[in-house]
Amino acid sequence: MKGSVSFLPEVKPRGIRVVFWMKVTESPSYSDADISNVMDQTRKFIANSTNRSEDIVEKADTEIVGLALEMLLDTTDQVTIVTNDIPLGEAAESLLPKYGFDDEQIRWLTGGELADELAEGFVPEFD
Repeated sequence: MKGSVSFLPEVKPRGIRVVFWMKVTESPSYSDADISNVMDQTRKFIANSTNRSEDIVEKADTEIVGLALEMLLDTTDQVTIVTNDIPLGEAAESLLPKYGFDDEQIRWLTGGELADELAEGFVPEFD
C-alpha cells in the first residue's frame, strides 16, 4: 500500500450538508517499534475477537490503529476513528491507551454515531 486514504463522504440526512474532505497519508512507519507492535497487537486482537486466523485479518485494519498511534506520538493530541467494524474499534480503544494515552485522546465512532453528532450541530441554511 503506497499510502492510506481517509475520507468523509458528503452526508445529507435531514438537509445537512457536509463538505467532502479527504486526507492522504503515507503508510505507518513500520521502522518505529511502537507502531509495528501496535499493528501486530491489533491483528491478534481482531483475530481473537472474531475467531479467525491472524493471516486473514485485513492489513488496512492494522494500519488504521498504527496510523492513529503514529499521529498521537507525532502530530496530534486526539484521534477519532470512524468505523462500523466493531473488533477494529474495540482494538483501538483497548490498545492505544497502553502507549500512554488516555480515553479522552482516543475516540471510536460508528458511522451512525458520526451522523448523529453531525445532526446535533445542524443549523438550517434557509430558516
